[in-house]
Amino acid sequence: MKTIFQFLLGAGTVSFAACAPGYTSASFVYAEPAEYVYEVPVDRVVVVTREVLVDRGWTVYRVDRSGPNRIIWARRGDDDVVRIFASPNGQRVVLRGLWEARERKARREHGDHDEDNDRGRHKGWVRRGPPQDVIAAIDVRLKNH
Repeated sequence: MKTIFQFLLGAGTVSFAACAPGYTSASFVYAEPAEYVYEVPVDRVVVVTREVLVDRGWTVYRVDRSGPNRIIWARRGDDDVVRIFASPNGQRVVLRGLWEARERKARREHGDHDEDNDRGRHKGWVRRGPPQDVIAAIDVRLKNH
């Protein structure tokens, strides 16, 4: 009986943690239809994506390798995050993107008037859709090379 209770308590804790606000799951992005497909090596897509992001004021802070896929993480300030997903499919590479921003809590009327003093006060990340300007710039560079 005690082990069943411990199991249920552990399962409840795990399910609660899974519901906590965070980044959008990558499975939502992979489920969307592919708009941009290229016949170039995936490493070339990563290099071009990094160049475009840096040129547009983003800071690339991580490039994940998930099997054959590459996920390029970039941020602008503390409130904007972009993920570009490069998925090889045979000789082709499919490119998708996701832009997320922090949802800020409402300010109190008294006190807390300093905008720089609200670190960590946000509700979570809100999906803003694909970063069309970034993906369009990547598209232009990959088609020109």
